[in-house]
Amino acid sequence: MKRYTQEQIDAADSIDLVAYAQSRGYELDREGNQYRMKEHDSLYLKDNHWYWFSHQLGGKAISFLMQYEGRGFVEAMQTLLGEKDINERPLPKASEISAKEPEPFELPTPSENSKAAYAYLCQRGISPKIISQYMKEGLIYQTNSFAYTDENGERAEKKCPAQVVFIGKDKDGDPKYACTRACFNEGKHDAPGSNKAYAFSIPAGENCKSVWVFESAIDLLSHMTLCSYSKKQFPTHRVSLGDCSPVALQRYLIDHPEIEYVNLGLDNDEQGRNAAENIKEMLKDSYKVYDHTPTFGKDFNEDLMHRQEQYRESHKEKDDPEPER
Repeated sequence: MKRYTQEQIDAADSIDLVAYAQSRGYELDREGNQYRMKEHDSLYLKDNHWYWFSHQLGGKAISFLMQYEGRGFVEAMQTLLGEKDINERPLPKASEISAKEPEPFELPTPSENSKAAYAYLCQRGISPKIISQYMKEGLIYQTNSFAYTDENGERAEKKCPAQVVFIGKDKDGDPKYACTRACFNEGKHDAPGSNKAYAFSIPAGENCKSVWVFESAIDLLSHMTLCSYSKKQFPTHRVSLGDCSPVALQRYLIDHPEIEYVNLGLDNDEQGRNAAENIKEMLKDSYKVYDHTPTFGKDFNEDLMHRQEQYRESHKEKDDPEPER
């Protein structure tokens, strides 16, 4: 197999995919600063990046030729570097595209009440008012069932201690994602069939131009709680990623072309810092990106808990009677 230098690979991966797709004859519709493939309405191109939301596939130029067009690595490199006729191979048909079909998605079974989930979130310092609001809206609830896919590929459930469920919806309000967090231990997982492109988020008004980005739903709600302490309230979209992948942010920016400012509230650890640098590099030409590490601790929940403890300690000192002289 022909060997390529890292410089050649980087050059191939930097090819503008919109220009490539147009030269190949793909039909594209422009949506803001992105382009959507007409044949597959959840496949988007922007600069040298692509993402196919329904299949949770994406990457840069080389992976587009390999995963979407079915080319081998050498052929993809030859095509992108101009060593091979770009239109030598016919456009792939939908039936020829090898992509893993997404697993069917179902929401975790709700419990009779959400008392344990409510108490758990309160223990994490999140505002009871915020918890109640999003429980009422159906974005947060409790389950006592663990969903999994059995050896026959069928959805199955088994009873488990209480878990809080965070729901992610598409722009039409249909659930596409659910992550659970155990109320009595450290367990957490995504429900089978969840699409991370639609991770838990809280939208703002139509004209809001900023978004805050967090790794987890807990950090997102912690940031909302911290902001609620301020006399001045500034509306903003909030998105959680479900980990450090930028997939949910990419999708959210497509759905909200009015956004101009991206505020990163990712964890203050090696993984979070690397993710922040990757997102800044990815968005630097299209958005104003700001990196905000928490004032204290690893994440915004630790920051929130620390500030609340400081407040309690300061008021305890004021309430304590002076010692007798």
